[in-house]
Amino acid sequence: MNLGQLDLNLLVVLDALLREKNVTRAAESLHLSQPATSTALARLRRTLGDELLRRNGRYLELTPRAESLIAPVREVLATIEQTIVRPRTFEPLTDSRHFAVIGSDYIGTTLLRPLIARLVGLATGLQVDAAPIGVRFVEALNRDEVDIAILPDRIVGAGALPDCSRRPVILERFVGVVWREHPHAGDRLTADLLAHSPYLGYVASGARCLVERDLDAAGCPRRVAATSSSMVTMAFLLAGTDLVALLPERLARRVAAAAEIRILEPEMPLPPLRESAFWHARRDRDPGHVWLRQQLFAVARDEFPDADGGAVAA
Repeated sequence: MNLGQLDLNLLVVLDALLREKNVTRAAESLHLSQPATSTALARLRRTLGDELLRRNGRYLELTPRAESLIAPVREVLATIEQTIVRPRTFEPLTDSRHFAVIGSDYIGTTLLRPLIARLVGLATGLQVDAAPIGVRFVEALNRDEVDIAILPDRIVGAGALPDCSRRPVILERFVGVVWREHPHAGDRLTADLLAHSPYLGYVASGARCLVERDLDAAGCPRRVAATSSSMVTMAFLLAGTDLVALLPERLARRVAAAAEIRILEPEMPLPPLRESAFWHARRDRDPGHVWLRQQLFAVARDEFPDADGGAVAA
């Protein structure tokens, strides 16, 4: 193959196709039309001499050749972005930049809201695009597709992110929460109250919350009456019910008045919630990324002063 046949735009499309394994989703991620993306796929197939995507029943799958290209293509594009396209300096008052940050709605309430409020007065051309944690967050971080992910340390397996850096940003305890006029709850969350009250559980991406496992380990049975994939929504589901739930303390206190809830001191031992900011190590010296991390860590120190442990390898 003549290298002159392959332009950068085709590599960008190839990267999206390898990531999405779907022409329509790849087109949407690139803000291109589906016909334009299909045309680019046809050019890539001719240039590389491989089908790249082939149909398997109702879905498309990558060919072995396409699978082998995932890491090299992402590496080439990331190198171009970091060394050629990305400016070597960053001026927050004049430069424009979009950053993709993933985290739970709890992160949005406790960290991203004060971060965005801070950025409004410091960087007029900066945009933070917040998104929930998806099922492929490990892949997104390893492929350098997201700028920062704020994740519970316990869901990131050892060695899962070998090329990423991280820094602790949250240390938080869980508390019990009930409707402020709950007829049976006192001021403490007891194992007896949990066992005999309808329970509101937290389930995200099809998996039970870490605190649910901790309650199991503490020998606290629950009668699950409802679940929610949003911690913020959970707080507002309690009013007018006998439901009992657990939430991170700062979130519970922040929404207590609006959600008509009161906080119960847990009697059972529950490990604290520890979350860290993760990013690909390729961005360690990116001036814009460094500046954004500085602002995030400043907010985290204000909100969670006991969590800061300095940057470490993931």
